[in-house]
Amino acid sequence: MSTFSIEGAHMFEGLFPEFNWQELDFEKYQKVFEKLVGADQLSAEIANYIKNKKVKIGYHKQYKSGGGWTLLKNITLTPGEDPSDPYVLSLIIHETFHLKQSVWMRLSMQGELRAWQYQKQTYPKIAKTMGNEIGSNNEAYQGTKEDWDKLANLSPDSREDLEKARAVMQNISEGYRSDCLPIYPLPQEFGFCVKQGKIKEAIQAAMNLATCK
Repeated sequence: MSTFSIEGAHMFEGLFPEFNWQELDFEKYQKVFEKLVGADQLSAEIANYIKNKKVKIGYHKQYKSGGGWTLLKNITLTPGEDPSDPYVLSLIIHETFHLKQSVWMRLSMQGELRAWQYQKQTYPKIAKTMGNEIGSNNEAYQGTKEDWDKLANLSPDSREDLEKARAVMQNISEGYRSDCLPIYPLPQEFGFCVKQGKIKEAIQAAMNLATCK
């Protein structure tokens, strides 16, 4: 096998994790669906979207995150994670929320903040324990409740708030690359910068997104 074909396979897997992942078996998949349906209306909406759109869930190595969405509109989780755990369920909700967005929206701070806020909003009903707000003691992202509360009070429509959200997200999840994302979906961000006469900033926003690691 040539070097080119080996690299090509790795690139293909990077773009389409489904090429080499461990898909959830029916029993685990059904358990995820049941837990989401039984939580609250918002979680049930996510469960119905997963069912209606036939969203697949599978294990694949993650990079600086606990889960992810794919170009084929599926969801990946960290190998070994229990999909019925409140933390993992909250990731599934987060990533499914992204699947309902356009690709450009997913790859922006605006899209991220909305997904984080939805994740926070739905977490208590999923966890179903005392003091179960996300970030509180013994819950997902333990010790970061204050930062989650900050995110909840930021507006996805405010450029200033979205800039603030970058650092807050990195406080919650160390190494999270919010700094790579444009404030608004890239076409909108590019247009904003050009109108402001900030051509270099427009190009830099595109480069940051394209080269983020």
